[in-house]
Amino acid sequence: MDEGVFGRAAQERAIAEVETEMARLCEMLAEGLAMGVEEGREMVGGAMSEFLVEFFDLVRAEDPRPGVQGMITLPLLVHGAETGEPGPAMPVAVLHLLWWASARCLDDLTGAAGAPPAGAATGGRVLTALAVGGQLPGRLIAGMPVGATVRAALADELSRAWLDAVDGQLRDLAERAPNATPESVLRGYEGKTGAPYAMAAASAARLAGADDHRAAGWRAYGRALGVLRRLVDDQRDLASGRHEDLAAGTATYLLVHLLAELPPARRREALALHASARHSAAARAEMASWMLDEEVAESYAATVAPLIDRAHGLLDMLGGDPDCVRELHRVVDGTVGHLPRFPLAVA
Repeated sequence: MDEGVFGRAAQERAIAEVETEMARLCEMLAEGLAMGVEEGREMVGGAMSEFLVEFFDLVRAEDPRPGVQGMITLPLLVHGAETGEPGPAMPVAVLHLLWWASARCLDDLTGAAGAPPAGAATGGRVLTALAVGGQLPGRLIAGMPVGATVRAALADELSRAWLDAVDGQLRDLAERAPNATPESVLRGYEGKTGAPYAMAAASAARLAGADDHRAAGWRAYGRALGVLRRLVDDQRDLASGRHEDLAAGTATYLLVHLLAELPPARRREALALHASARHSAAARAEMASWMLDEEVAESYAATVAPLIDRAHGLLDMLGGDPDCVRELHRVVDGTVGHLPRFPLAVA
């Protein structure tokens, strides 16, 4: 049933339109077009086109709808909340997808267990990722039919997101389980995953004509949503049995929460097991069982609940078109609903 200005059916149509626009963009890039510069850029255009096609194929194989759907609908719903019209924010949805295509590649290269691969192929992927996530969005913003003030604000949001996300990624790479705290991990999450969602929400608000105060509010909401999505990704990694974070030695929020709850002797045992998990599948499985323990899950859920409440509270404070605000509340609930094995009570 299609309820309100942007109910489920309308969202599905919008997602299909954005995916069609992305396919058109890939075709234009393959011909050296869509960059707003003179001809003769077939090499970088072709590389970006192949890069994006590969990204979407991978996303469809791993997570057919929820991930991409959230990336697309967030800016549309924010614009709808401000104006009652979600559609004009489709260019922001495209920017958001480009950002994530780039960031996913860079995260895989910088966060993988062991030494990163070397060679011309890897160098080419890094350069292409930087073009896809930074320069191409900049060119698209430059070509938008908007006023100079809005264009400058959109460019500012893109730059802010990159700096915040790099800060978060650097924190993630430097963080070590023995010294990490729940607060320090969340600070990294706010940058690494919160920043692009903050950009998408604030950019949509800017496009809708929101002032600085409301744009800041939407930025905070997007950041809160991004943190929740990071928590979901952490849990999926454990519940799926992939254990990629354990293999990489990543200090996730759940791991650090567990360590903070343990008595000293048990904590030392957990840290030793976590160190072994980088090289042992058996140690990873045992560490995962510690982290997925029912009592740990309950105490963990209690620490996550205020983060969920904050996202809902920001929406209540911002207000706007009631249909779109209601859908944005559902985005929060739908996100935390993907947390496996964790009995989170959503307010």
